[in-house]
Amino acid sequence: MDMELQRITMEGYRLVSHGMFSQEETLESIVPDACPDISRIVSAVGKVFLKDKELGEGSLRLSGAARVTVLYIPEGEIAPRSLEVTLPFQCIRDDPQFHSGCPVQAIVHVSSADARTMNPRKMLVRVNLAVWAAVYQQEHCELSQDVTGGEGDGLEKLFSPCKCCLISDVAEKVFTFSDVLRPPASKPEIEELLFYRAELGSIDAKFIGKKLVLKGDIQLITVYRSGESLTQVRFELPYSQILDLGLASDEAEPEAAITLKSVDCRIRDGELEVTLEVLAQTALWVRQSVTVISDAYCVKRPFDVERTPVRLCTMAERFSRRESARKLCESGIPAKQVLDCAVSLVSMTSTSMTGSVEFTAQATASVLYLSEDDALCSVEVDIPAVCRADLPEGCSCTCNCRPVGEATAVPVTGGLEVRFDAEFTWTTICEEQVSCVTDLKPSAVHEAGVRPSVVIRRLEQGEALWDVAKACSSTVKDICSANNLPSEEVSPGGLLLIPTRRC
Repeated sequence: MDMELQRITMEGYRLVSHGMFSQEETLESIVPDACPDISRIVSAVGKVFLKDKELGEGSLRLSGAARVTVLYIPEGEIAPRSLEVTLPFQCIRDDPQFHSGCPVQAIVHVSSADARTMNPRKMLVRVNLAVWAAVYQQEHCELSQDVTGGEGDGLEKLFSPCKCCLISDVAEKVFTFSDVLRPPASKPEIEELLFYRAELGSIDAKFIGKKLVLKGDIQLITVYRSGESLTQVRFELPYSQILDLGLASDEAEPEAAITLKSVDCRIRDGELEVTLEVLAQTALWVRQSVTVISDAYCVKRPFDVERTPVRLCTMAERFSRRESARKLCESGIPAKQVLDCAVSLVSMTSTSMTGSVEFTAQATASVLYLSEDDALCSVEVDIPAVCRADLPEGCSCTCNCRPVGEATAVPVTGGLEVRFDAEFTWTTICEEQVSCVTDLKPSAVHEAGVRPSVVIRRLEQGEALWDVAKACSSTVKDICSANNLPSEEVSPGGLLLIPTRRC
């Protein structure tokens, strides 16, 4: 009797590359004729916008522009001025696993920026970029779930239930939103905007029906001049977006992130008109139960069984934790009032230990402040943030980190005490190897003679009743019945009566 395997194909995506890398861009810039000469550069504030992602054979190319706002004191003046310099960038990363058509997720941010004068009309601007990129590859996994036919020959089948986790979809959406902002009543009106930066706040992703709803906020931090005074104001810009992915809410767990493609901020009649273009990126994890036929045999006639080991992701759990970091920054020039404190992530490393892993995020804090004599000053300090997580043996993990909330800098004796919170988000992934029947056909070898009706057999270490039943052309059910066994769990070493079925 012919036998036929019943197969299913699991389709999804596999993460083939994930990590951070850095890139430096420099540019010599001339001070425009309408601006006064530079006497002293105070600070440089950078922001970066991702324009294009291009994945070719063996190469990933990310392009965009970094804008650096240089805050400086002109010659013969006291009030600060600002200049914005645009530095195009192109990040290239080579990997033989990259192929055209693979989905790519990327986030780019400025880890540091600075500027120095070459002469009063010329300066050298430098910006360091931290790039996070993930590349996915579509894959198909064929599994055998059952076999039909052969029942008249006493077909016995061994099934293995599995819980599988896979990335079912990788999606993205570009959206734009605008707002008109006014400083609160307690703050003076805006006369001149010196610089602004955007901080990507928290993002919440959940399914409502078959639609994925993304909600979050972007913090716009501005420093402006009103008369002789400098003021910082934070504005909160909430957003909500819908991605129609055709999945039910209980079928997927989304991982979501956003990055900026452009920000336009300008003053009009004392108000700020802001327009943001944002790229939202999601990867959807699906958990499902699958039953695999891992072995089979016939008690009446021999069959050849071909089994292939298949690696399945059996666990993908996502965790998130906030960790606080602080450090004393020696300023050299004592601070009277802090105007702005910005924290950016520079690099991310992980150290594996027995049963755990330690993530270390290196960050840089840039502080803009007024000295005791009202001189505008700035200082930077490197601050590490550390998070330790459990990591089961044999598992791997991917981790991202970003500063969250408002970073603070407080004048203290000897300098400034800087504090910020870092949010670590990691996914623990476990894979197991499962044996799966891939072919089953009549054997060319036939047994000679008549088998005995009962065999006495000792259960060896590492053997299961299935192994004994298959070797002796019996069944697990018959062995349990002959030995009055309450279950298939039997300790090794004992003697068993094995009833066999004669041909």
